[in-house]
Amino acid sequence: MKKTFIRIFFLVLALVFMAAVILSINVEMNIKIRRKANEILRPYEVVTMQPKVYFIGAEGVFEDPNSMVLMDRYGQGERTFMRLSWIVSEGITYHVDSNSNQINIVSDKHYVSIDSNGKLNLNDQQTENAIEWFLVDDIAYISYEDLVKSEQLESFGIELREVTENGNIVFENLWHERKTIDIDDDVFLMPDEESLAAYNENRYALNFLYDLKNIFLKESVVNELKNETVVIEQVSDWALKVVSEDNYVGYIATNENQEFDVLTSTEKFNEDSLFVYDDPIILTWEAVYSYNPNTENIIPMKGVNVLSPTWYELSDSSGNVSSKVSTDYIGWANSQNIELWVLVSNAFDIDRTHEFLHDANARKRFIDFMISEAKRYGFEGINIDFENVYLEDKDALTHFVNEFKWHTKNQGLVLSMDVTIMGGSDNWSKCYDHSKLGKILDFMIVMTYDEYWASSPVSGPVASYDWVYKHTLLLTEVVKPEKLILGLPTYTRVWRERPSTSVANVMITKSSAIGMEAQNNLIEKYELVPMWDDVDKLYYATFFEEDALVKMWIENAETLSVRSDIVNQLNLAGVGVWRRGYETQDVWDAIYEVLY
Repeated sequence: MKKTFIRIFFLVLALVFMAAVILSINVEMNIKIRRKANEILRPYEVVTMQPKVYFIGAEGVFEDPNSMVLMDRYGQGERTFMRLSWIVSEGITYHVDSNSNQINIVSDKHYVSIDSNGKLNLNDQQTENAIEWFLVDDIAYISYEDLVKSEQLESFGIELREVTENGNIVFENLWHERKTIDIDDDVFLMPDEESLAAYNENRYALNFLYDLKNIFLKESVVNELKNETVVIEQVSDWALKVVSEDNYVGYIATNENQEFDVLTSTEKFNEDSLFVYDDPIILTWEAVYSYNPNTENIIPMKGVNVLSPTWYELSDSSGNVSSKVSTDYIGWANSQNIELWVLVSNAFDIDRTHEFLHDANARKRFIDFMISEAKRYGFEGINIDFENVYLEDKDALTHFVNEFKWHTKNQGLVLSMDVTIMGGSDNWSKCYDHSKLGKILDFMIVMTYDEYWASSPVSGPVASYDWVYKHTLLLTEVVKPEKLILGLPTYTRVWRERPSTSVANVMITKSSAIGMEAQNNLIEKYELVPMWDDVDKLYYATFFEEDALVKMWIENAETLSVRSDIVNQLNLAGVGVWRRGYETQDVWDAIYEVLY
């Protein structure tokens, strides 16, 4: 028996020696074995993490920086508070008013106001319910339990996951798309990216693997995952932030073969317009400055079915509105069977607009007045022309439009808005959330003109074909084409270039806008022979006038008919012409022939 044991001992010793020799020669096999041993043994210890508040939305997994405040509130009364901004989705906007200390939330179904005491006003009706809310560093939080207990209200897609033993509070917006993956094999959930990076590096570092004691090194992990589906956010090329089914939050490694599933939203915003026109819309603005026009002098406008007189203007930051309404003009438009979408502007006053947008009482006064005017005079619609708005007020502007739409929808009024193209400058273009506004509005009128604006340092056309087509096409990717109205100018700019007297080899450029009749008078006066530019699809003329080189990119019935065809190509709702009075009569015939 003793001899047998000795033989076995030396046999095992010989095998170990042979294995050591082989592994010392075959380095690759050595590393593979050590890696496998590390994976099989996988010693770890679960670290205790401080419970926090998380949100899962379209952007991924968000850890609220005010978690300690929210957890304290939860500990005091087991009430959960969620960040108000988490409710935002395609058609939902909100605003926190610091002046009146109230919250407004608007969706396609609900108009919600919550005052400083939490009293809930729903769809302009005071309720017995209250929703507790508070601010932390100007960030609003509302009670989830209060929000969902109202039978008339909804949670706006927010779901609170059941709180598990780790103590994390996890909110999820089911109206947002979320990415998930299935975890089949054992995976460590690491507490942070640094721990994950170190763990991955050690598993493949030769000096780490050659040190035998490291095979038994304990990893500090949040949890071990296996056989579950987790929600993820890709935070880098190699790391995913993960929320497990039990609300554990941490990081795991990704790989090239990783396949993501997408949880689609459970509800889509209903953006179907109440207004469907059988015929293409041909709209023109009636620019009213000092007085209204004599309707007897208005030339026939074939096909025009909507007029937008510029009668209303925000006169102060308190929401008061000035008016130049004309009952004679209304009677004439009705006799012509033309709808009136009256324009209301912000006077292009950026600071007045800022104060107005952040004052709930001012916005209400403005909207109530415009609705009452529409009912009083029988207008079919309202056209918002808010231009020159601070970029920081982008969301506030969108919320104001959403508030306005809730009221116009209830009154059966068309709500349209004039916007510039996407891109451009902060206060004239980027201040518009085109995608969201496009879902809220009945129609979006795109001011596809002023490619080269009045104070441009370089001469150029008001609206070249490629510029108009490219930017309109981009808009159709975020706004339904049938909601878009293509802006057309009936004016041109006369550019006068003179050599600078202070800077070498520089031309000083100034421009003036003129209508088509004045443009034609210049052509006749200087006996110009305009040339056709097949790129811009405009006529071009140039001449000298005293000490200036004069340039004109000419607009006429032909150029406008060419651009009107973009409506057919992109299936748009129609055209909006700025402005009546600048055109020659053949313009209307030309547009009509293209659209009809």
